[in-house]
Amino acid sequence: MTEKLTYQELESQIIALKAESAVLQLQLEIAKQSENQSRETAQLLQTLVDTIPSPLFYKNIDGAYEQCNDAFAETILGIDKDKIINKSLFDLGEYIPYELAEIYHAKDLILLKNSGKQVYETSVKCADGSIRIFSFYKASVLAESGKILGVVGVMLDITELKNKKRELKEKNRRLETYSMTDPLTSLYNRRKFNAVFPDCLRVAKRSKRLLNFAIIDVDNFKKYNDNYGHVAGDNALVIISNLLQSKLQRPDDYIFRLGGEEFGLLFYADDEISASQFASDIRLSIQGLGIPHIANEGYECVTISLGLVTIKNSNKDMLAVYEMADNLLYKVKKSGKNQILTKLV
Repeated sequence: MTEKLTYQELESQIIALKAESAVLQLQLEIAKQSENQSRETAQLLQTLVDTIPSPLFYKNIDGAYEQCNDAFAETILGIDKDKIINKSLFDLGEYIPYELAEIYHAKDLILLKNSGKQVYETSVKCADGSIRIFSFYKASVLAESGKILGVVGVMLDITELKNKKRELKEKNRRLETYSMTDPLTSLYNRRKFNAVFPDCLRVAKRSKRLLNFAIIDVDNFKKYNDNYGHVAGDNALVIISNLLQSKLQRPDDYIFRLGGEEFGLLFYADDEISASQFASDIRLSIQGLGIPHIANEGYECVTISLGLVTIKNSNKDMLAVYEMADNLLYKVKKSGKNQILTKLV
């Protein structure tokens, strides 16, 4: 027979139940607050992720997208996020070509099988049809146990950076060209000569052919400018430059405007005789241009004088060879001009 409780005992149990109910109610409120806070935190994180202009994504261990931001959905695929979530690369064939899906998936598998990071660049066709260059930064996502859960990725658009680098490279190339080129004749200048000549001397030591250096000077050019003007003088130099370029067309031929009416030539020949004949042909060809020069006594047209050094077995440096050619030119100028003088060293 059940023993009846006294009034005091019933009242004590009621008080205890009320206390337990209050604790449960408090716990429920705390749980609701925690859930609300988690929801708010998740919403905050999603807002932050969607605010980031770079495409972001997360794929689970099966390669399905579980999360992405607005930039990824809108910029890369051009569709709503709900059409991406829980889909793999191959499920999105309408937006991602199969051959590209295979490439991306292969890279994902590396991180899904062995934890690590990836950084690589590739071209991506965006939703608007433009081809952009992206740098991918990807990493394996791990649980506390170390188990791989999936792959997270960030795509950084580096198209403009690549374009700027390309433009800068081209500008530097042009600047380098301008710094090595004579603006009037488009021939190489003395700076280029100083850079090239020592290299040519080193190569010549290993070559069976003979390296030749010639200095050309236009005869009585000051008188030409006095009679015809500096514009005509510039035109004459350009005409002479064009002829020289037509004569020296091999990859290892060089023509320089060393200054004023003085030109330098670097070229190879089989022997000193063929080198001298080549120089003579240049001299006669320039005379054959028939550029009027009434102050050039004995010819009445533009002519040149030329000092030629042929290098056969010599360890002479650039300055020594230059001085030899210059001395030869000086002797030619003193002896009547429109001639060549050669020397084998």
